[in-house]
Amino acid sequence: MRRLRWLPLLLLAAVIGLAASSLLFSTFMIYDDEGYVLLSLKTFTEGGGLYERVYSQYGPFFFLFNQGLHLAGLQFTNTDGRLLTLVYWLGAAGLCASLVWRVTRSHVTTVFTLGGTYLHLWPMTSEPSHPGGFIVFFTALAAWLGVRWSAAPRKFALAMGAIGAALMLTKINVGVLFFAATGAWWVLHLDDARWSRRWRVAVAAGALVLLPVALMHKIIDQKWVLMFALAAAMGGGATVLAAARGAPSVASWRHLGVLATTALTVTLLTGVAIMAQGTSFSAMIEGVLLGPLRHPLAYTGPFHWRDGSVLVALGSLTLVTWVGFERSGRSLGAVAAGRLLAAGFYLVSWLISWPVAADNFMVSYGLVAVWLFVQPLGEDRATQPARTWLALLVGTQALHAFPVAGSQISWGTFLWVPLLAIGIHDLVRVQASSPAPAVRRLRALASVALVLATTARCGEFAWLGITRVRGSDPLHLPGADALRLPEHFSTALRLLSRNASAHADLLFSLPGLLSFHLWTGVPPPTTTNTTHWFNLLSAAQQEAIRERLAAAPRSCLIVQRDLYDFLLRVHVPTSSPLNIWLQANYESAFALEGYEFWVRKGRSIAALGTAVAREAEPGVTPHYQLALTLAEPALRDVADIELGWFNGDYSQSITTWSNPDAQLRLTPLNSAGLAAGPARSVKFPFSAAGVVRLELLTDRFPPGFPIGKGVLYLRDATGRHLAEARFVR
Repeated sequence: MRRLRWLPLLLLAAVIGLAASSLLFSTFMIYDDEGYVLLSLKTFTEGGGLYERVYSQYGPFFFLFNQGLHLAGLQFTNTDGRLLTLVYWLGAAGLCASLVWRVTRSHVTTVFTLGGTYLHLWPMTSEPSHPGGFIVFFTALAAWLGVRWSAAPRKFALAMGAIGAALMLTKINVGVLFFAATGAWWVLHLDDARWSRRWRVAVAAGALVLLPVALMHKIIDQKWVLMFALAAAMGGGATVLAAARGAPSVASWRHLGVLATTALTVTLLTGVAIMAQGTSFSAMIEGVLLGPLRHPLAYTGPFHWRDGSVLVALGSLTLVTWVGFERSGRSLGAVAAGRLLAAGFYLVSWLISWPVAADNFMVSYGLVAVWLFVQPLGEDRATQPARTWLALLVGTQALHAFPVAGSQISWGTFLWVPLLAIGIHDLVRVQASSPAPAVRRLRALASVALVLATTARCGEFAWLGITRVRGSDPLHLPGADALRLPEHFSTALRLLSRNASAHADLLFSLPGLLSFHLWTGVPPPTTTNTTHWFNLLSAAQQEAIRERLAAAPRSCLIVQRDLYDFLLRVHVPTSSPLNIWLQANYESAFALEGYEFWVRKGRSIAALGTAVAREAEPGVTPHYQLALTLAEPALRDVADIELGWFNGDYSQSITTWSNPDAQLRLTPLNSAGLAAGPARSVKFPFSAAGVVRLELLTDRFPPGFPIGKGVLYLRDATGRHLAEARFVR
């Protein structure tokens, strides 16, 4: 019977495993942070020189860690990057669930935590290979170890020193936030008669109040930043006040020394290993410290505060003040009600809407309510060390969403889920230690409902992932064979990659779209690469790129027009001498799905895999001409040509041409797209090889067909696709 209690957890684990893997392998984001990270790791592993010849906004430990994984067999490809991200994502969810089980011994809260953490971290689908996955996993590991060793301060210090240094040497702001939480925990639990509890609380609270102000001071005049700083300061101070009530004195100055020594050892070993691979000390300081300090001035992504967040913050401040001055215990009922309200609204945020609402909820409303889950309610002191540690971590790590409030929101706030689970479990246990039979039945029904709701919500994501995989098209590009994307997108990426492979000796992109280098093998101008190169690379680095491109007449440029125009609309500075030079020296050869393929001005290319449609004057027959530019090493037994229309993520067949309603001409071409021999008439089935122009003349073409949403497939007698062409402009 006891074994059956684990069945819901095992079922949920299978569901989220299916959901996470299917969504990860059916998602590709056009801003391509993924390609940037993978190419940086690959370039560093092949030749070292981090921060010298390899640009990165991320710290050296992340590179060393992945270099070690590479030696163990990890390849820096889209497929392996997603597999590693899957391990991080599911590992973090599993650690949170294990932590909650250790504290509560409740199957219900454990199931909720496993599913809730998975849902809270759903933006991982958009950021495979990003350091965010690494950060999430090791933050979850720190949370788990901190709960396990809350009464073993030496082990706690060793673990937090090592993990904190690793995080700091991955993203310095994340590491600083982690050490702020660790420092606050140490001050609250310090066993030193020379420091009264009042002074210790004042120091810890003051530090967490000032931390967000210090972090955000450069742009704190912006409204969203000021609100963020105030909410984090209020939440941090209130959490310390709540945690101080009953925090055991278990730590000593010796343990602080252990933590510092461990962190320093990890830092020195990392620095030596990186400098041994071609990085100077000055470049290390620039890459780890000075560069990140300038980042808020280079690019920000505002957090959009929800309606009512100011009122919630004021209400929370009022309540924490009342709790601080009221001694009779009557305020604890309000604290319990606050816990229930916070938990209830959070559940609603991911039960009836996309989970993106859940992480936004935590920052907008939960950041100022974290202390509610730490404040002792009387008989829950046994779990207070766990709740304190989780609250300190989530309250500080939430600041990871500054200065870019994207996926960082969920990465910084996911520990809200186990904190909430433990807090509500304790509340139910304390408030209903001897419930009446009716209350017990109600609790049982609520538990079943929570398990079913969690499983069903995760099941929705699994179904979404399965649907996307089944209705998508294999990408069929090197290192990305396992990806299945919407057909209109995968055909476009293949077409761009094929033209880059055929026509480019050097490939550059605007903004940086670095997966194309992994797919094509065409090198970038230099090894200094990033996404927003126009405001992240120095003038000297951009000039080196310009010189390499200027000396390469066969260099090409891929522009993501939709993304570039978005950056202009949100006033991201993109103008630079290199950008101006590119605009003056390159022109578009063709455009497709928001992408443009640029070549040097005056250069003509055979745009492989493309098609154009022309309509003759009235009365002329055949009335329509479709011209396809193909480059197949061996195109054999083409039986017909199918016209497809992208109605959503995949195409539906509109019409098919065969011998009765089509005339065909084949013309060999050179790489410039000029005729390399005479045209010849052919009939289905036909074969061809090399670069050719295939002209299809017909009187039958769908009126009003949306050319930009069309694709042509050359098929054999069994219907198998032999070649494809997209209509371009």
